[in-house]
Amino acid sequence: MHHPGTPAPGAPRHRQQYSALSGLTHHGARSREAPVVHLDWPIGGPVSRRLVVVADDLGASPAINRGVLEAHRNGIVTAASLLVGMQHTQVAVEQARDLGLPLGLHLRLTLGAPLTHGPARVGLCDNGEFLPPLRFLGRLASGGSDLQEALATELRAQMDAFLTLVPQPDHINAHHHLHVHPAVLAPLIQVARDFDFPALRWPVEPMGSRGSATRTGEAIALRLLATRGRYMLGESALKTSDHFRGLRLMDGRLTTERLCHVLETLTEGTTELMVHPALGDGASKAGIREADTLRHPDVAAAIQAKGVELMSFREAVAWGQPSTGRTP
Repeated sequence: MHHPGTPAPGAPRHRQQYSALSGLTHHGARSREAPVVHLDWPIGGPVSRRLVVVADDLGASPAINRGVLEAHRNGIVTAASLLVGMQHTQVAVEQARDLGLPLGLHLRLTLGAPLTHGPARVGLCDNGEFLPPLRFLGRLASGGSDLQEALATELRAQMDAFLTLVPQPDHINAHHHLHVHPAVLAPLIQVARDFDFPALRWPVEPMGSRGSATRTGEAIALRLLATRGRYMLGESALKTSDHFRGLRLMDGRLTTERLCHVLETLTEGTTELMVHPALGDGASKAGIREADTLRHPDVAAAIQAKGVELMSFREAVAWGQPSTGRTP
């Protein structure tokens, strides 16, 4: 089980041992010219379908905290991405710890205020707050060594703050997927060498995925950025999942029917599913729908019927090491 206590009826159990192979992509094992390599360690059984269900924005608000925790307690969420330095961060960490919910860092560069002060934050904010997304992207386009230094300093500050709260991180990603941008990815890779983040989100979806047509432009932009970024990851120890889903299921489109379709069409290897559940006062309709979908008995039944294995990123990475000694 993935947390203490008894799961709700119909909720899938998160296994402690897996008759699976790790399909995580290890970018550090290839040269800049080589294609992406998927490392599947032959443990003795067929390659399985593994699913890491990551709920974003933990710490942003009480409604999001509640939705994420409920979707873990009585649903299929296996890990959450935490915003540090927010008003509701500390309580979120305490509640997640009580449930045994693995946490990763959700870097923020367009939300709230930087953790750094003085000259180190020059170029990152306006009136003490981070620039909004479009202005931040414009700032990235202007480049410069000062910006790279400011980004590296802020990223390190957020990683330090996170590890003070969560000594064993599950993964790392960024709000609005800004970590895929080469101007952010470069300092992130450099700073992450000093930390123990086992996996990085790589938000590239299949072009034929069901869901929001309005997210198609974003999906294409991320795919283009990721093409360059994958070569940058060649010098990093960070791993990524084989597959990613969830971008086109945002904005209230994560229905039970669509999620069951995702589960039925999962390909072999490790897939990350990004979700944004919320519940209670202040929760958006989209967040409530996601929380309901993630706890729906039909979803649990589909997971069991397809033999999908739920796990965190750290569990998936550990299973992929030939020295773990686990057997199917």
